[in-house]
Amino acid sequence: MKKLLFNLFFLAGFILFGQNLQAQAPKMENAELFKSYLKTVYDAYEKGNGGDMFNYYTTDAAEIGPDGSLTSGIAALKASWAAFEKMMDEKPKFTYQLTSSRMITPDVAILTWDSNSDIKIGGQQIGGKATAVAVIVKKGNRWMIEFDGLTPVIPMPDPSAAGNK
Repeated sequence: MKKLLFNLFFLAGFILFGQNLQAQAPKMENAELFKSYLKTVYDAYEKGNGGDMFNYYTTDAAEIGPDGSLTSGIAALKASWAAFEKMMDEKPKFTYQLTSSRMITPDVAILTWDSNSDIKIGGQQIGGKATAVAVIVKKGNRWMIEFDGLTPVIPMPDPSAAGNK
């Protein structure tokens, strides 16, 4: 009887632990579709004159940049990027990897991805690792960016480091 109770307790614990791990895993719905979509958007930027990527943004799209500023509307986004490109020493280079994709409705999805950028202004490296997020909407047969944001990844100090305690 003890062995049966122990086995049932172990089985219940294993099932609960497995559900907890599954609940914490990022969703990857339509992952191949959205990986391809990100590649298309990044390729449009890298191969174009900067403005080509905006063919993938809605008219009212908004963006929170790595400096925390909110830019709203396609005209403001284009102006902001154009001003930024004038400051850069050369066209930046990006690497990226989709980390999650989740369908909110059949026409709305949230994407997150890790990005690494090589951006230099006046010889100073200002790019680096970041986590990006986008809300994309389906217009007809085409996915469009409604909102995106970029959060720089800042290394946290070692928890054992001495400081103001």
